[in-house]
Parts: sequence; structure tokens; C-alpha cells
Amino acid sequence: MKPRPTPDAPRLGYLLRTFPVLSETFVAGEIRSVAALTGQAPVVAALYRPGPGQAGGWSPAPGDALRYWNDIDKRHLGGLALAHAGLLAKAPARCLDCLLWPGPGRLALKDRIKAPALARFFLDHGVTHLHSHFGWEQADMLAHLHRLTGLPFSLTLHAADIFVSPDCLRQRLADAAFVATISDYNKALLLDRLGLPGERVHVVRCGVDLPTFPFGPAPEASPPRLVSIGRMVPKKGFDVLLRALALLRDDGVAFAAELVGDGPLRSDLARLAGQLGLADAVTFTGTLEPSEAACRLGRGSVFVLACQKGPDGDMDGIPVALMEAMALGRPVVSTLLSGIPELVADGCGLLAAPGDPRSLAEALRRVLSEKDLAGRLAAAGRQRVEEAFTLDGQARRILELAAGRGPEGQA
Repeated sequence: MKPRPTPDAPRLGYLLRTFPVLSETFVAGEIRSVAALTGQAPVVAALYRPGPGQAGGWSPAPGDALRYWNDIDKRHLGGLALAHAGLLAKAPARCLDCLLWPGPGRLALKDRIKAPALARFFLDHGVTHLHSHFGWEQADMLAHLHRLTGLPFSLTLHAADIFVSPDCLRQRLADAAFVATISDYNKALLLDRLGLPGERVHVVRCGVDLPTFPFGPAPEASPPRLVSIGRMVPKKGFDVLLRALALLRDDGVAFAAELVGDGPLRSDLARLAGQLGLADAVTFTGTLEPSEAACRLGRGSVFVLACQKGPDGDMDGIPVALMEAMALGRPVVSTLLSGIPELVADGCGLLAAPGDPRSLAEALRRVLSEKDLAGRLAAAGRQRVEEAFTLDGQARRILELAAGRGPEGQA
């Protein structure tokens, strides 16, 4: 049953750093879910187009409004002049102040000259609230558009934007109507490190579209199939996973592993698999479209994600791939890191020590050898996702906060 549109809901406009990004399908999913809940076509602007191999997770539909910052150039001088004139006519002092003063984000003059075109894009589509994901440089433009138009804005913060580069966040969030983040772990960090008032910071958990991930038993496979999905970067711990798989093999445990994703470490990881004697047991698929990645998940016996803290301090928040696997009914094995235990709570999966191949191997051995345990984990995992990690719940919560409704500081 489709949700009933709510025409009185706030009209959200999204300003993103890069869009659409294959590794950030939770952003595209939220935008589509907000559109379905409100009956309003998406309005999205982005500073950058995705690079080669990065795009995915978004199929344009009639009525979608999508604009890129780099498309505002000298070919559009007429429209830019009209945008300046319209804003000057409505609020001359505010418009001139935004042009002459770079603001806390210290926007360059050329960006301040272009900003009215972006403002007009949102205003012409009836946007009443601006939202973004991640606290990167587009947050400076959000704050500038707020000064220019008076539109309230908000951000959802995830992982690296908090863990690696928090220094700029305080000024970027100063004028935000609210700040959302995806875990209690993150919220505690924001309150502690940035001194943000608790009533302005809300936990809004990312979620999955349950109909896309129907619950069902794992297929019988001999040997059992282990699946791991993620970008091949240090924080995903694929090297730890490979070493854990080597320990399993040395203990006589049969398996076939499929590693889905790409990234700067892929060639190093393939070389490590060969050095560990795993070349025949491990397959590197490269990047897959979300639908194909979901199929690989569905064919798996166990999903594993060996998350760890990277050398630069980066780490996962709560990986959506874990939610997808749990929704499908696959037992999951991950690590005690960041917000992951908030999803993989007691009885919903097994958690190993980050960066510890032996701990990870032991957790995998248990799931592979104890069928009753695997079944219990699978059922509890699906229930956990249904209760707190749905895409519909994510979109509804953002709409409630943008409308100024809902309990203070709660998920």
C-alpha cells in the first residue's frame, strides 16, 4: 500500500557535494522516499558530478529537478543577472551583504556571485527547507544560501565528516535548524567535541527499503558462501578479512568468499589473497549496481564486514550493507566499532574485535558450523531492521524535523 501524500509537508530541497554516488545510495533512497511521502518531485542540486565508476543508485524520473553547480557559467549570464535582480528586489540589504561578505565559510567572490542562481533554483521550485548529507564544503554553501534567502537548512552527518575532519563542523553547523546523525555514538561525539546543544542534534538512522530486500532462508550452498560488500579502503578491513579466511582454511573450514566493490586497495588485496593461498576461494567482483549487489547478498550464506579504524581516523558509522543483509535474512558478522553495535545488537549477529583476524575467524566459524545459531541470528536481524532501520522511517523523521515536529533529540 502506497503512503498517502502529505501536501502540507515542508518542501525539501537537497544540496549535495556529489550526486548520485553508488556508495551513497542511502541518500538517493531518502530523496525518493521523501518524494513518495509528500507527493512532491525531488529538487536536488550538487556541486559535482560523480567521477568515472562512481555514479549509481539514481534513475531520473519525470518531474525531477536536478542542477549542478559547475553548469552555472558564462553561458547562463542572463539567468544569473535575473536571479540577482529578483533577490535584490526582495531583500536588497541581505543580498548585498551576502555578495560583499564571504561569511563564516569564507566563500570566494566568484562563488558568491554564482550563489543567487542556485538560490533561484530552489525558490522557483517552492523549496521551504534545505537539507544535505555529510558536512563537507557544500555545507558552507548551505549556510550562505540561508543568509541569502532566509531558508532554514539542516545536515545529516555520517562518518568521515565527523571522525576525520571535525574542525570545520562547528562553524558550518552554527546556523543549522537541526543536525541529524546516524547513531547514538555519533551524537555523543558531536555533543562532546563540538559542544552542540543536545536539543539540536537528533539521531536519524539510515534505513533500507524493506520490499527490495525480502526476508527468506539462505540457499543451501556447498561450500557455504561468504559475501562482503564495500569500498576497498582501509576502514573496511578487507585485509583483516582475508587473514581471517586464511585461518579458517588452515582449520579445515570450507567456504567460498565473494568480495564486492572496488577502490584503491583492490590490487593490493588481490595480491594478499594470492600470498595467503586464497586465490581459488576468494572472488573479487569489482563494483556492481545495487540490484546486482543485492542478488549476490541473496545468494550468500553469511555476510561479513570487517570494519576497523583507518590510519587517518576514518571508520564506518553503521554500514547500510549490514542492514541490507539482515533484512534479507542473512546472519551477519562484523566488528565492535562506532555505531555498529546499535544495529547488530545482542542476538542479531556476531561482533569481533576490530583489526583482529583470529577474533573474526572465530565468529565466522561459529556461524558456519552452528546452523541453529545462524537461523536465530537471521530472524533477529530482520526484526531489528524492521523496528529501527527502514528507509520509510528515515524519510519520515527528516520530514518531521524539517517541520519542527517530534521529540527533542530523539531518533
